[in-house]
Amino acid sequence: MTSTFSRRQFLGAAAALGAASLGSMPAWAQTQPLTIGWYPGQLGNNFRRSFLDTYPAGKSARIIESFDNARFTQMQANRSNPNLHIGVFTDVLLPLIARSGLISLMDPATIPNLKDIDPRVKLPVGLHAVPVTYGAWGIAYNAKRVKKPVTSWADLLRADLKGHVSSPNITYNSSVYTLDAMASLEGGSLRKPDAGLKAMHTIRTSGPGLWDQESIALGWLKTGEIWATPYFSGNVLAMARDPDLQDIRFCVPSEGAYSLPMSITRVVNPSAGNAPEAFINHVLGVEAQEAWARIGGGRPINAKAKVPAEVAATVPTIDRLRTLDWNYFAEQRSAFVDRWAAVVNR
Repeated sequence: MTSTFSRRQFLGAAAALGAASLGSMPAWAQTQPLTIGWYPGQLGNNFRRSFLDTYPAGKSARIIESFDNARFTQMQANRSNPNLHIGVFTDVLLPLIARSGLISLMDPATIPNLKDIDPRVKLPVGLHAVPVTYGAWGIAYNAKRVKKPVTSWADLLRADLKGHVSSPNITYNSSVYTLDAMASLEGGSLRKPDAGLKAMHTIRTSGPGLWDQESIALGWLKTGEIWATPYFSGNVLAMARDPDLQDIRFCVPSEGAYSLPMSITRVVNPSAGNAPEAFINHVLGVEAQEAWARIGGGRPINAKAKVPAEVAATVPTIDRLRTLDWNYFAEQRSAFVDRWAAVVNR
């Protein structure tokens, strides 16, 4: 089992790493360009503008775009000859990834900006990963079409929205947040998801269906085929800048939105020398963190970074957001997929 570390525990554990840290490798060990795995689409573009364009060595880095499941699958397939040095993941898969042997422990001695992490931000799998930002998983809706504002997870089942609501399918990891939210409306949870699965089936069959890719959700929102869907706060802020989506709004439901951190990991691959540690340190620095907050619409992790007003208004601080037990989900992952198929997608 993995555990959640505080910043104090993280820094205290540095002494245990010592010479074993990948960051202690000599400079001559770098033989390949830094290769980073993160997301496609708007999210990946925002990452590039925030973290690479602000990095002096960013032009020489190679980016491989994919979503979490595909990235982890490729890492497993390439175990004997890894093609990544850094991977970015949401919390859903981190317990599995931390136990896989594919990522290394990070050493604060080689990543000095770790000392400036907001102490409210917990490390989901200890020294194996560090969040670089977090946003909120709530509800996006079109204020032009929805006459009564969305304020609750229960509103996804409102009669006046019937036929115009969607949600991500189980193949999209953040669907688990919505499952827990809908289950909790009936006193359930991730551990008691029956009511949530039933609600997700209702949403799937009463509208155009569930989406597997963000491009589908975006297209449906633009055409008006859907008026509301659970979504990530940063992407909603980005969409609001699109003239076709200027009426889009983000709702932090009254029952609470969910914390959605994106964490950086150091892949076990010595071929880029110390370049991965240098990049991670940059990503956690004030300049990159403030660039991400402006461009990506997420909360910065660095406690010294300024938070734009629109981000502060959209994303509650992490101590005010709901979280899930991802260790439990990792243990029950196959069962969840099977139950989703049997109930939601039947």
